Amino acid sequence: MSTLPEETDSSFVYCDVCRDRTDEERQLAAVMEIANVINSRNDLTQILSIISKELSKVIDYDLGCVAIYEKEKNGLFIRHVWRKAGGQTGEGRYVPLEEGNLVGWVAIHKKPVVRGNIPADKRFREIMKEDSLKSDVVVPLLAKGDIVGTVNVGSYSIDHFTDFDLDLLVRFSKLTSIAIEKCQLFAELENLGEKYRHLMNNSGEIIALLNSAGEYVEINRALLENYGYAREEIVGREFYDLVHPGRREAARGIFCGILKGEITKAFEMPFVKKNGDTVFMSLSASVIRIKEHPYVFVIAHDITEETLLKERITDQNAELKAINKKLRELDDLKNEFLGRISHELRTPLSIIMAYTGTLIEDREQTIDSETRTEFLGVIDAHSNKLLGLINDLLDLSRVEVSQAMLHRGEASLNDVVKISTKIAEALAVQNRVTLHADLDETIPIISFDPLRIRQACVNLLTNAIKFSKEGDSVTIFSRNAEKEVVVSVRDNGPGIDAEDIPELFEKFMQLDGGSSREKDGLGIGLKLVKHYVELHGGRVWITSEKGAGSTFFFSLPK
Repeated sequence: MSTLPEETDSSFVYCDVCRDRTDEERQLAAVMEIANVINSRNDLTQILSIISKELSKVIDYDLGCVAIYEKEKNGLFIRHVWRKAGGQTGEGRYVPLEEGNLVGWVAIHKKPVVRGNIPADKRFREIMKEDSLKSDVVVPLLAKGDIVGTVNVGSYSIDHFTDFDLDLLVRFSKLTSIAIEKCQLFAELENLGEKYRHLMNNSGEIIALLNSAGEYVEINRALLENYGYAREEIVGREFYDLVHPGRREAARGIFCGILKGEITKAFEMPFVKKNGDTVFMSLSASVIRIKEHPYVFVIAHDITEETLLKERITDQNAELKAINKKLRELDDLKNEFLGRISHELRTPLSIIMAYTGTLIEDREQTIDSETRTEFLGVIDAHSNKLLGLINDLLDLSRVEVSQAMLHRGEASLNDVVKISTKIAEALAVQNRVTLHADLDETIPIISFDPLRIRQACVNLLTNAIKFSKEGDSVTIFSRNAEKEVVVSVRDNGPGIDAEDIPELFEKFMQLDGGSSREKDGLGIGLKLVKHYVELHGGRVWITSEKGAGSTFFFSLPK
């Protein structure tokens, strides 16, 4: 919090406030309602009225208002007033941009202020003194770092507002800023000209104007910077060309619906940048007429945070049930693990103790130097094996605790495969194995948990690399099938006997198991791959020929 002139309370402390699920749902509903209003309406007065109404559902206040900054007049004007008891007194009042009043101070310093006892606080002169408020909160409204106004709420009670109220008001101020900026943009678009182009090019949001054929007529700098194209590469090009191939037909249908007036709400669409990366945008579009010809005006922005919030709240009950179930499964898994691991741990530990005891008992140094060195080598080798087993145990505990919580979202499977390949490169270089990726670019955007599927890909790649000889190659493929997408990893390793394949995905299975096995670890990697894939409703399988390598497959439903 900033330091105010001659302030009596220089700071306030944020704290974690526990809120029940009903509060969270009410907050989400308010946010979604405001977002829908911003996307579907252009009248600022109506939008501010609805924002005040929705804000009053989550914060208790007696008086609220929005002051909008007008640069030409070097001040702010009270544009909207909301009172719990009714009345709009004070609307249209001019507030000078001066530090002597609280609204002006917040606008100048772009920092929120909470006053718990207005009568005792003599730092500022009151703008709406007739209301006799006892406490208030004033938050700046910012667009691309510039002040566009303030949002103020007040109460007739002393120390009425909490840090939680301030946090909510700051969040709502971002939506209010978007609403003000959007309405100002639409007002300016009534006269295209130079002023229109200036706003277009200086907006932080992606803005485009399309003709009735879906071709880009006008675009702003944010679109070019975000997608990596030059202006001449976009203007005149069809809107669908930049949409992800898997969603182009859907995009055509949505565009036709917008032209017909059938689609007025915001919609989500994946786009492909010039460098091939996929980006997800939320778009709101309106039909405007220029010289009697229809055009589609589009504003786009990233809605990842809102989407994740909605998914977390919507899926909360299902997640809690799944967590309880997986915790029970985890308990059974740990019990089984302790039984299976006892032998794995006991063998190297017994060898270490035996050789160490022999060396300790050799007080008269009867063991020659060569034998002593050999003993130490055995101790070192089995210590490393024991350490590897313990690391596997810790990895399993970490993964099993969190694997019940899938965070699904629309994503590009090819992007996940690319990241997985990068992660496995270090092991491939260390083992002198060549790593390749062969990806099918027609794979559509699907819903899955990118982290868990990335872990599955990495497990398959590292498993293939470990069982490959120096100079071998490992290839990961992605393919688009009718009802599913398929990922496979092929190696040139020793292959697997047909009778051993059914056992590969069992818990702690490793084909070269035992105290003398060549590959360290508990053999949990393939089990985790199967578990993650099946959580998504997919399947796993293997094709292999002894001495000619193996291919591991998994699929995810579209």
